[in-house]
This record gives sequence, structure tokens and C-alpha cells, in this order.
Amino acid sequence: MALTENAPPVLRQISVRAVMDVLLHAGPTSRAELSKITGLSKQTMSEVIRTLEEGGWVREKGVTSGRIGRTAITYEVNGDAGYAVGVDMGATTTRIVLGNIVGNVVHEIDFPSDCRGGYHLIDQAEAMLSKLLADMGIARKLMLVTAIATPGVVDPATGALSMAPNLADIGGIDIGRTLSERLGCPVVLENDVNAAVIGESWQGCATAIDTVAFISLGTGIGLGVLQDGKLMRGASGAAGEISYMPFGADPYAEESLERGALECAIAARGISDLYARSGGAKDTSVRDILALADKADPLAMDVIGKASDIAALLVVSVNAIVDPKAVVLGGSIGRHPLIVERVRQGIAKASRRTIDVKASVLGGRATLLGALAIGLNHVHNLLFSPQTLPELRRLPPPPL
Repeated sequence: MALTENAPPVLRQISVRAVMDVLLHAGPTSRAELSKITGLSKQTMSEVIRTLEEGGWVREKGVTSGRIGRTAITYEVNGDAGYAVGVDMGATTTRIVLGNIVGNVVHEIDFPSDCRGGYHLIDQAEAMLSKLLADMGIARKLMLVTAIATPGVVDPATGALSMAPNLADIGGIDIGRTLSERLGCPVVLENDVNAAVIGESWQGCATAIDTVAFISLGTGIGLGVLQDGKLMRGASGAAGEISYMPFGADPYAEESLERGALECAIAARGISDLYARSGGAKDTSVRDILALADKADPLAMDVIGKASDIAALLVVSVNAIVDPKAVVLGGSIGRHPLIVERVRQGIAKASRRTIDVKASVLGGRATLLGALAIGLNHVHNLLFSPQTLPELRRLPPPPL
């Protein structure tokens, strides 16, 4: 039974949360040590442990040894008691990860996204998730929350997705409600770059950094910001839609109004178009342009240099507005070593401030792991936190 059903008083729920936080981060711990760390009385601790054991969320691990005095039973979080799912629903590839409530990744898969978009994407995600659970022998009822990260802006009132030009026929669909009805569990929808900054904060290059900006440069571009550990969203959820910043290309052009001037300049298609306009072969991929630049091809180096200078102005702009401790460059283009190097050079030309620019270490998994982290936080809040006091909690690091 979930702890949210017939929930105990708030003070007891706070005690449960305190105990679970210790067990998640410290691992197997005795009741005496839990009392010492949390400040809870032995009687309260006994009641909390009994509640968690009866719910199946905590189990006995072993006994203490190597100490003078009586041995004591240690307890751990039962990772098999429930799971969260993270989904990175991209324009070309969809990735799904299954993690247990301890935060350990159990399995992950990826597959080409259905190019027809719309409900076809939802049907595909549902089918592949069902197959993953069946292959792993995990009952559907143990899937407690699914978090989906996708390009675009989620309307907080309707759940509809907008500003996602790279996903076909997805606008107006309440993805969260539709999948929740099909999967039988809560579904949380989040912007993909917001998820990426959470992923890097959890397991990437920004661990323990509470104020960080993540700039994604790839098929599209976007910004995710953590301010004091909390996502910056804006009044309508559109904070971070930097593709619409009015520089890089003509901001009044029809394409700029549709896709954003900045995206037209330094996203994948914009860089390929610039290469063609500069005398290169038409439809040359950014991957090939970067490979040529790595070999010191003059035209490719010039194109990458121009795109990187625009990206550097973007970093300077973000830094002036947000003042993050670090800026992480991600996405298939942004994390490339040559782009990172040239952006740093461009920043030195455009600003006298020292800006800590890091390359994403999670790469294409940043959004996926961020979605899992969002799902796990939602699970922990539903199960172990007072429902009047939900919070974004720091997850334990992955096992070595």
C-alpha cells in the first residue's frame, strides 16, 4: 500500500522522509544510527521502520559487525518495491530507462521515433515500454511514475505541447493525460533541456552545483537553468526557449518567426545551410563539417568558427541574465570538443568576465537520466513526503 493512502499525520510523514533520505544516501543503517542522524527518538524510529517494512519499502539487510557491544540489524531501501520510468521522446530517437526507487538504472532501450509523430509517437512509447517491462519480468503495477522529456513548451494549464517544430503533429495533444490513462500511473511531462540540466546535476559534470545553465545545440537549441537547485520555468513554462532570441539570423524572417532566429543560425540545419552558402556541398551534415574542421579544412573551420562565435554571444547573454556558477554545453553539436574550444575563444573576445564553460559528460543520455531523476523525485514525494510539502530532493549518486 502506498504511504499516500490513509496517510499518517504530517509529523510522521516528515519522520519517514528523514529516515528514507538517510537510507537512500548512506545505505544500510541500524535503528540506533538512524536515530542519532535524524534526531528521532528510538520509539518514533521503531514505528517509522515498522511502517516502512509493512509497506515493503524497507527491508533488513544484515547486522553490524566489528564493533564492541551488541550487534544491531541494519536496514536498506528495497529497490524491488517500485520503479520509475524516464522517456526521452526526441524527433529522431526515443530512449526509455527503467530505474528502481533507490535510483539504480535497471535497463534502458532506444529506437527510431515514429516519423509520423502525433499519437503514433504515444502508441510507440507505450508499446516499447510494455515490452521492456515484460522482458524484465516486472509487473506493470510496480511502475509508479513515468516522466517524459520532449522538445517544446508544456502548457501548465492544459498539458498541451507547443513550440516543438521538430515533432510532427504533436501540438494540442495532452501527452501526459493520454499516457497516464494507458499506463495506469502518474505521468510527468518536462521539456527535454530542462531534463538535461537535471541529468547533468545528478550524474554529470554539474553535480553539487545548485545554479547551473545547460545550453543544448543540436537539431534544435534550448536552455535549461537550475537556480538554487530549482528549475527556472517562467510564467507560461517557456523560460529557456532561446531559439527565439533575435540574433544570429534575420529575426523578422518568416522562418525565424517559426523556428527562431538563433536556431536558424546555429542549429544543425542552419550550420549546414551556412556551409552550402559559403561554397560547400549542399546538405552536408554538421557531423561531416566538424570532421572536416578537425582536419583543418579552411571552409569548414570558417563555418564552425562563425557558428561558435554566435554561440559564444549566447553564452555571454545567458551568463549576464542568469549568473550561473557554470555553463554546460550539450547536444550533438554543443558538446563536440571543437565547438567547446571555439566557444571559449569567442567568449574571451566578447566578455571580460570569466565564464566556466563545461562540456556535457553524459552526452545523449543527459535528457534520459534527467527524466529518470524527475520520475524518481516524483515517486519519493508521493510515497515518503508530506503531500502539503513536496520538494525537489537531491538523489543519491549512482553506484560505483
